[in-house]
Amino acid sequence: MHGNAVAFRAALADVERVEPDLVVSLGDVAQGGPQPLECVQILRELGCPCVFGNSDEFLLTLDLGQEAETASDERKHQLLEVGTWSQEQLGEDGLGFLRTFQPTVELDLDGSRLVCCHATPTSNEDVVLPATPPDEIPIAGDVVAAGHVHLQWLRRVRGTLWLCAGSVGLVYEHEEPTAEVPFLPYSEYAVLTAADGRVDVEFRRIGFDVEELLAAAITAGLPDIERWAPMWQR
Repeated sequence: MHGNAVAFRAALADVERVEPDLVVSLGDVAQGGPQPLECVQILRELGCPCVFGNSDEFLLTLDLGQEAETASDERKHQLLEVGTWSQEQLGEDGLGFLRTFQPTVELDLDGSRLVCCHATPTSNEDVVLPATPPDEIPIAGDVVAAGHVHLQWLRRVRGTLWLCAGSVGLVYEHEEPTAEVPFLPYSEYAVLTAADGRVDVEFRRIGFDVEELLAAAITAGLPDIERWAPMWQR
């Protein structure tokens, strides 16, 4: 969700039409957008299993992790400024909720073992893309569902079905550099269905009101809004 409750609510309205047995959050809940606390509150109301993403960890530590190795000093300052602001919005109670998240969530899909993770089953930072060599991808279970790279894709890796669900609150093309308008006005997620030894994957994309999100950012006083707001595609 990345602090985008407008997109989160749009996705959940679609989820209600799907009527799944269970929802799983794949992490990166609050950092980066104007509504970190609202995203946490909505997620709490859902009562669903939650995976611990790298930006969830960042909000607890303000440690940039792998991003510190490549980010410019300006980018590091921006991330820390927004991270500190997000911490203040969440307060100790909200941050405590992030601490309850799990590295992975494992489920049984009609006999198939599903492993839900943020980036990979062994890391919440490593990048796996459709072109990543199979021997560089850690495998666990029959199906792996991940997030992290903000793309929707599906491939088979050494017999395991690997899917990336996309991003509920911050959709962009991962391969492209950060440009003037890289953020797309969509909310994405995936639906998995299992029956009779078959696993089906459906990717879903829903539009949301970007102007409502930008208005929320102004009202909330989101830091770095002068850079962030023009990056949204209308």
